[in-house]
Amino acid sequence: MKFLDTSFLIDVIRKHAPAKTLLDDLDKEGPHITNTIVAHEFLVGAFGTINSEMELKFRNNRLSGIVILDFDLAAANRSVIIEANLRAKGEMIGGADILIAGTMISRGISTIVTKNTRHFEKIPQIAIKTR
Repeated sequence: MKFLDTSFLIDVIRKHAPAKTLLDDLDKEGPHITNTIVAHEFLVGAFGTINSEMELKFRNNRLSGIVILDFDLAAANRSVIIEANLRAKGEMIGGADILIAGTMISRGISTIVTKNTRHFEKIPQIAIKTR
């Protein structure tokens, strides 16, 4: 199981060829997974477009085929540990990415599909798949 990050979902809807190819490969592996944090980031991108309402509907439809995990107490506890470790090393990353990583690790998901290698490579429990 691979966890889909916001950057990958955006590339998919923008029809970037490498993202489409990777998505086709991932389709063969089973269900796609993300969390409520990524869903928020993905959906908020609809605003500021020419037709925000139609874009929001389109993005919600795209998320409908993905398993969306809640950011729960287990994820919060794992996120606290990740953040403390990053702070101790002086390698802080974005707060949303810490919450995403906390969700993944608390659920035993080890691979994220993202372009954001700069942040997630700082978390040793997470492998990164890029296109």
